[in-house]
Amino acid sequence: MTVNDSGHGGWIFGPNNFSSDMTVLANSIGLPHLHLKLSIMWLRLFGIKVLALNPRRRNRHLGVSVTGGVIIDPGTTITYLEESAFNMLKKEFVSQTNLNVDNSGSTGLDLCFDLPSDDGSGEMSIEIPKLVFHFDGASLDLPGANYMIGDTNAGVACLAMGVSSGISISGNIQQQNMMVVHDLEKETLSFIPTKCSQL
Repeated sequence: MTVNDSGHGGWIFGPNNFSSDMTVLANSIGLPHLHLKLSIMWLRLFGIKVLALNPRRRNRHLGVSVTGGVIIDPGTTITYLEESAFNMLKKEFVSQTNLNVDNSGSTGLDLCFDLPSDDGSGEMSIEIPKLVFHFDGASLDLPGANYMIGDTNAGVACLAMGVSSGISISGNIQQQNMMVVHDLEKETLSFIPTKCSQL
C-alpha cells in the first residue's frame, strides 16, 4: 500500500455499457431483501479472509455472521462492522501486521499503526494484510487503499473501519476506485475496478 492523500469520486446516472468482467454481487438477493423502498441496499456477509504477509503463516478466514447484512452506503465514510465481527477482524489484522499499534487515539479510529520514519518524499510503502470480503454469491478482493488510511504528518496508518452496535455499513473508502453499479432490472449490485479520477 502506498500512503498518499489524493482521490476522486463521482456519480453517473442512467443506462450505460459496463465491463463484462465486473464482480457481480447480490445476484441471489431479490429486490424485497434489498429494501429499495427505504433507499437502503444491503448484502449478506458470510466471512472476511485475512491473507497472511508471512508465507509461513496461514491465511485466516473469519466466519462472520452479521445481523441484517451489510448496508452499501456511499454517504458513510468508513466501514462499520458489528462488534463481534470487528473484534475478530481487528485481532487477526494486528497479529498479521508487522507495525506497532498506535494507542494514542489521536485519529478517532479503532485501529492504527505507527508508520516507519518518513524519508521526506511524502509517500511510503508499507506491507499490510490483504482483505477479502465474502458476500452471498461473490467475493470482493479489496486493494489496501480501500481499507487503510495513511497520514504521514501524524505518522500513522489506520484501518478505515470501526465498530458499531447492531448495524454494519460498507462506507465509501471501501468503495473508492470502484464503479458500484446498481442494476435494478437484473437485481444485482456489481463492483468494477475503475480509475475514478479518469472518468
